[in-house]
Amino acid sequence: MHFMYMDESGVEELGQGTTHFILLGLIVPSFKWKKIVSDLELIKAKYELQGVEIHTAWMNRRYIEQESINGFSSLSLQNRRLEAEKAIKYRSGTIGVSGKKQKIKAYRREVKAIKPYLHLTLKDRKDCLRELALKISNNKSIRIVAEAIDKNTFPATTNTIYEAAFEQVVSRYQAYLQYKDDDGIVISDNNTKVAPRLTALSKKFHSTGTFYREIPRIVETPLFVDSSLTSLIQMSDLCAYGLRRFIENNETEYWDIIEKLGDKNSSGICVGIRHYTGKKACTCRICTAHNRH
Repeated sequence: MHFMYMDESGVEELGQGTTHFILLGLIVPSFKWKKIVSDLELIKAKYELQGVEIHTAWMNRRYIEQESINGFSSLSLQNRRLEAEKAIKYRSGTIGVSGKKQKIKAYRREVKAIKPYLHLTLKDRKDCLRELALKISNNKSIRIVAEAIDKNTFPATTNTIYEAAFEQVVSRYQAYLQYKDDDGIVISDNNTKVAPRLTALSKKFHSTGTFYREIPRIVETPLFVDSSLTSLIQMSDLCAYGLRRFIENNETEYWDIIEKLGDKNSSGICVGIRHYTGKKACTCRICTAHNRH
């Protein structure tokens, strides 16, 4: 039995936020998952992140609150947190004076997201993410399949970008399971907006197959779990983020580590990752090195 932990990076809405939408599945043999999770938790403990959700996008950004504190990196972990929380209270008061409810609400969301990492400098957070990426990339039993869609070239169809990407990822997962002569389950972050759509689509695929193949090796509809409690969903998020930042900004710090997890066929060509760019010629590393377009 194999598990595919699936997560996305970027927003699916056209004309909003990111230029690309990424859906990525991290495939792990069931008999290996406990050891892999244990190894990941050891790395998280090193950075005092035991039981904390690794949300790559929030960990990988600058925190103004930390940068406003003189000598922040030289403080103890406890004092870093105390000083950062003071800076948050000060900034909250400044934003509150403006009276703009939307800005206040947005900052509250930001504080909630970064609070688990306030004791770590940006370098610490990046080091943690790289160590996690290295741990999974050095495990030869792990594979990734992914669909990266340029939203500017996505055609008007009955499917949304998320559904189109899901069909691609599920089809490649089925191909991998067929090659391994094994069955598998899809495990996804519990996105209440997306879950009903993917469940309905999965039922359709089980009945009539995807556009590309039938999926007899995939068991049931996706299992939706709380990503904060599931380390391997968090690692799928890390891989998806690394792929998106590489495609959008040519940032390589995570993708250079993770790229080798892309599933390859017997000829050595990576068939597990596709960068969809419509009819436009693409010379990015994903398309040229992987022969996927």
